[in-house]
Amino acid sequence: RHWDLCGEEVTKAVLRIVRGEESAECVNDTVLVLIPKVINPTLLTQFRPISLCNVIYKIASKVVANRLKVVLPDIISE
Repeated sequence: RHWDLCGEEVTKAVLRIVRGEESAECVNDTVLVLIPKVINPTLLTQFRPISLCNVIYKIASKVVANRLKVVLPDIISE
């Protein structure tokens, strides 16, 4: 939906990672956020943990997986 705003920058970042010019370590962080289940929570059990994974890492890993999918049958014997 907002690709026109961030698409070029995301593409460049993914290509740098795939080419090996930049480490994926910088984008492989996951943030855990506690979302309240009730109004004014006071106990930890009243929160729901949500993990926010970095989209750039997901895209880069999918690109690498798709490239490997083509090559693996040729380099692995039955």
